[in-house]
Amino acid sequence: MTNLRPIEKIILDVIIKFDSKANELINILGNEFDLDLSKEHPFGKLITRQNDLWKGSLPDNWNYHFHGNHCKFENEITNQILDVTINRGKNYGIFQDSSLYWFIEITIDLKHIYEKIKTREILTDCLNTLEKEKYIVDIGEFGYKALILNKERNNA
Repeated sequence: MTNLRPIEKIILDVIIKFDSKANELINILGNEFDLDLSKEHPFGKLITRQNDLWKGSLPDNWNYHFHGNHCKFENEITNQILDVTINRGKNYGIFQDSSLYWFIEITIDLKHIYEKIKTREILTDCLNTLEKEKYIVDIGEFGYKALILNKERNNA
């Protein structure tokens, strides 16, 4: 991490927090509904509109709502929101610059970082450097950018 500017190190820490929280929430959801998260498509019984399981409440004031290829988690107390991709295997920490920017903007504990970066362009510049240095990896297809923490590089 010595080649990174201080702002890039801060953004990398945010990505690690996002990844950790996304996986934590998916595991809570899995435990709540006794899902086998090792399966290729573990959310089948939750994403159908034939029952009322596609949205609901979880412990610790979290609500979930499946939509398309994502599950939106929202905390009733803090208003923190994570939009987690569910169709890329076990890669639940996928993000784009816009979703990470939104995560920083609405997370109370990250307000000081939001004030430092100020614009999405600064965040995008940091993400480009982190990708170039292989701290994050683009696993997107067909021109769709889908970034994820490189856990091997980050020892996470």
